[in-house]
Amino acid sequence: MVRLVFETYTQQGLSINAIARLLNERQIPTRTAKTRWERSTVWGILRNPAYQGKACYGKTELRPRQRITRPIRQRKGWPSRNSASHERPRQDWIEVPVTPLVSEEVFALAQQQLAKNKHHAPRRTIERTLLQGMLVCQQCGYALYRCSTRTSKHLLHYYRCLGSDGYRRLHGPVCTNRPVRQDYLDQFVWNEIIRLLEDPTLVQAEIERRQQVARNADPLRRREEELHREQTRLQNSTERLLTAYQEGLVTLPQLASVCRICANRRRPSSLNSNPCRWRRWTKLSICSWPKAWPHSAGSCGDAPIRWTCASASKSLDSW
Repeated sequence: MVRLVFETYTQQGLSINAIARLLNERQIPTRTAKTRWERSTVWGILRNPAYQGKACYGKTELRPRQRITRPIRQRKGWPSRNSASHERPRQDWIEVPVTPLVSEEVFALAQQQLAKNKHHAPRRTIERTLLQGMLVCQQCGYALYRCSTRTSKHLLHYYRCLGSDGYRRLHGPVCTNRPVRQDYLDQFVWNEIIRLLEDPTLVQAEIERRQQVARNADPLRRREEELHREQTRLQNSTERLLTAYQEGLVTLPQLASVCRICANRRRPSSLNSNPCRWRRWTKLSICSWPKAWPHSAGSCGDAPIRWTCASASKSLDSW
C-alpha cells in the first residue's frame, strides 16, 4: 500500500485527494480498519522518512500557541492549553535505521513534488474575492470556499460550505446549506460596510455595547476557571513525574526539585491567596467553610462571625 501511494504520486501524477479516493474505492483498510482514507493521512505517509529507512524521533516540540484558530474562537476564545506542537528543524531530528519500503530516489521525488505544491499553493487563487477566508457556515461551523460553474454564456462563482461535500467524510455530508452566489453576497456585504461608515452612530453604539458586555463580565469567575485549569495541568504533570520515577527515568533529587517548582506554582491557586474572593463566600453557609477557620461557637450557625475583606472598605457579616 505504501509503495502504491508513492508510485501514484511520483510517477502517475495523481493528487493527494485522488490517491485517497483510489484507496477508498479499492477498499484497502487503514491501520485501524475502522475509518476511511483521508487526505491528511496520505500526506503524512508521503512525508514520513521511515519509509525510506530512516525513522526519526523528536520531529515536533511544544511551543506557545501562535494563533487562535476558529474552533477555539467558537469556544468563546478560551484554549484548553497555551501550547501547540510545532515541527523542529530537520537537523535536530534523531534518526533510527529501519527497514525501507521505498527507495531514496522515489522518496526524494515525492518531497520535491510536495515542496512544489506548497510553493504554488498560495498563488492558485488568481482572482481575489471580498470575503475570501472570512465566511463560516452557521449550521455546521465549517468554512466556505469558492467554486465555479460555467453556463452557456457566463462563468458563475459560488461560496460553498465544506460540510456539504459528501466525498470528504465517511458518512456523507454533514450540512444541507446550498452554495451562495459570490457576486450577490459580496455586493450585499459591501453595501452594509458603506452604510456603516456613513453613519458613525452605529459604530459608537457597537463600541458602547461591547464595553457594557466587558463591564458585566465576571472577572472572578474567569480567574477561577484559569486557576482550575492550571491546577489540573500541574496535577497531571506530577502524576507523570511519579510514573517516570517509578520507571527509573528520573532520579530522586530531580523529582524533588521539580515537585518544589510545581508546589510553588500551585500556591497562587489557593483560595486564601485572593482575599477579593471572600466577597463571593458571603452566600455560602458556615458549614461549607474549612474547619481550620476560627469561629466562636463549636457548632455551625450558633453565632455570627465578623471578618474583613482585605480589599474592601468595610467589614462584612456572615452567618
